[in-house]
Amino acid sequence: MRAFPVIAALLLLPGTALATTQRDVTLPGGNGDALAGTLTVPDGPGPHPAVVIVGGFGPGTRDGAIVGGPPGGLYASWARELARRGVMTLRYDKRGLGGSPGPALAWLDLPALTADATAAVRWLSQRPEADPDRSGALGHSQGGDIALRAGRAAAADRVVTMAAPARPLGRIGAGIRRVIVSVGGERAARETLTRDPRRDAARLPAPLLVVHGTRDDTVPFADAGALVSTRRAAGRPVQRLVVRGGDHSLAAGDRTPAPAWDRIAAFLRSSPAVTT
Repeated sequence: MRAFPVIAALLLLPGTALATTQRDVTLPGGNGDALAGTLTVPDGPGPHPAVVIVGGFGPGTRDGAIVGGPPGGLYASWARELARRGVMTLRYDKRGLGGSPGPALAWLDLPALTADATAAVRWLSQRPEADPDRSGALGHSQGGDIALRAGRAAAADRVVTMAAPARPLGRIGAGIRRVIVSVGGERAARETLTRDPRRDAARLPAPLLVVHGTRDDTVPFADAGALVSTRRAAGRPVQRLVVRGGDHSLAAGDRTPAPAWDRIAAFLRSSPAVTT
């Protein structure tokens, strides 16, 4: 663990930001349907460390914009930040959104979302541009919970959670429950409302980096501590990154501080011996 800051500094000296290329792809989802995605790849020789960006709760596009809402691209900007630091990313449209087929409300079906994330991690790790020994998932908000389970199912080498909860979604209203049942059935509704991320955190063998902002008004900052404590109690490798003043998007002010991206990229780029 003491070697980590030294290695991170060597990997990310000032002025080492890389140019990137971006291209649209299709990949198989958990049910075999093709999902629409985007690869963002650092220029230069590979293979590169690689992660799937797993989006948070809601009808969001692969770029992180809410369908029907104002334009935006939180996850697109995250992909650029990571690629500039030598990390390849895949982001994809959820079922029924953007270029991916499926029911319009499929984004409420947590088991299906988890199956798709699992398939995406497996697909990415097999890309010729990706380093098969340094691949995994980076999940935001509810996507962090999904990344924990998908990372285990896909044998990910490492996982990052960004502003992820450490508690079940709980009761969110009978009307919402009926919608989830209509899309994914009783099993989907039960799992979406009661699944405890701490259980998945305890079972994930891969090294985990827990990232959370101190001014997150959506998922309390204390949830990061609960995930870390759960990992330590289970004897699993874990690191924690606190973004001072960071909100639910991990932005402090108008953006996530560069040192935070440096640390995240160093975790993803480092060898398994360092991340553990």
